[in-house]
Amino acid sequence: MKTIKTLVDYTKSKKKHQLEKKDYFYIEPIKDIEEYIRNEKSVAGIGLALDFISSWFHYNYIYSFLTTTDNATTDLSSLAKSTLLGIEANNWDFFLGKNHEKYHSAIPFQNAIKHLSQALLLGWDTLAINYGKLLINMLYGKQYKGWHAAYKHAWFMLEIFCKWQGIELDYSRLNYPEDMKVYAQALQYWDTNDNELLSKLVNELVDFHIAESDEYERKNHIPDFSSADYFIFPVEILLWLNIRERMNFAKYIPNNDLLKMSINNWQIQKVAIPVIEVVEKAKTKLLSEYPNTRFDLQTEL
Repeated sequence: MKTIKTLVDYTKSKKKHQLEKKDYFYIEPIKDIEEYIRNEKSVAGIGLALDFISSWFHYNYIYSFLTTTDNATTDLSSLAKSTLLGIEANNWDFFLGKNHEKYHSAIPFQNAIKHLSQALLLGWDTLAINYGKLLINMLYGKQYKGWHAAYKHAWFMLEIFCKWQGIELDYSRLNYPEDMKVYAQALQYWDTNDNELLSKLVNELVDFHIAESDEYERKNHIPDFSSADYFIFPVEILLWLNIRERMNFAKYIPNNDLLKMSINNWQIQKVAIPVIEVVEKAKTKLLSEYPNTRFDLQTEL
């Protein structure tokens, strides 16, 4: 049986291992972008490079929390950079897709929707809302092609976002799960003001998150949380609680160990959107190459 301690221990070991690969996740992708700016490399791989660097900063954020003595004051700058870079990766890919019919690259939807959640947690409301609308277009379009029914938490997050924004999804264009399992009841009562029911629903989601945190697929089963990036950071629950607070529903008081961890703060943090110089230079160059196209997301909001 998984426990928070086993998830913490695994995550710490995995992030330590990944952070030892700085060349792979950070230095080489930065070099790829700089070479593109100098006309030494093709535009095609830049979205992937942005995604890699996004992962690098996320690893730093999680590992810093797990290894800092006073983890109540975890620096949010790495989370901010990771979130922005992930959003920029899809912003870049969608831009190219408008100019090249066969270009349909995008970061996985279950990762993209987490970046939306993180943007809301960081207080980037306008960017997050616009990104959510872009993701829906990508779900209907050639990038995601309706996506797939695995990773039910990603569909839960999309549904919560749409309920908040009053958006009706066209399910005929989506490969929506037939059975949303534990998320079905949470969606049914997403706006409840019954504190006892809310606590019960959140605890069920926490139990599911812990049970489904596993990087190893089994026969006929893909764990819902298949990356240690989010084993102890349940952004699907944080998104729901954040939106509930924005709508002045009954406040949630954590009564489980996962949501009592200081990293799992669903309050709006009000962190400035970072300016990453190499990204801005690359975007300026791309705009000069396609003067009749604009980015769908303005990330300097």
